[in-house]
Amino acid sequence: MADIKKVFDETLKLDRGIQSLLSFSAFERNGDLSGLHIDFEDSEQLFLTEELREIMEKLSDVHFRLKYLSRPVRETGRLHKNRSGRYETASGHYYTSGQGIEALITDGYPEVAYWVWTRVEHNGNDYYLVGHKDVSMDGLTVRIREGV
Repeated sequence: MADIKKVFDETLKLDRGIQSLLSFSAFERNGDLSGLHIDFEDSEQLFLTEELREIMEKLSDVHFRLKYLSRPVRETGRLHKNRSGRYETASGHYYTSGQGIEALITDGYPEVAYWVWTRVEHNGNDYYLVGHKDVSMDGLTVRIREGV
């Protein structure tokens, strides 16, 4: 049976092909398939263009996540609320609405605390973790990766 590390290594190998395809299709540069020659009077090409656009969006997301996971962890620390009402680490890295965050949470299942990647939003009163509104950000353990 394969272990999680071997599966991750194989996924990184796959990512090289994903990068190549995103570059070849100009999707990375344009954010769509507008760099391709497409006959807009051919219904089959229009169908294929729409399907490939959806596939490329998903592959781009996969590439982004793998790139993120490949970055080394620069800092692990606890959050506290600063004077401006934002949550920050002891080194001064702070979070604001829409920003990605890697947090160590416990929600009863599994029994052990585990890392999640989500984003921070504000509800008009305070910041919270999307998908984990019951988790307090004050004192929350977070990881910050290189390049973030």
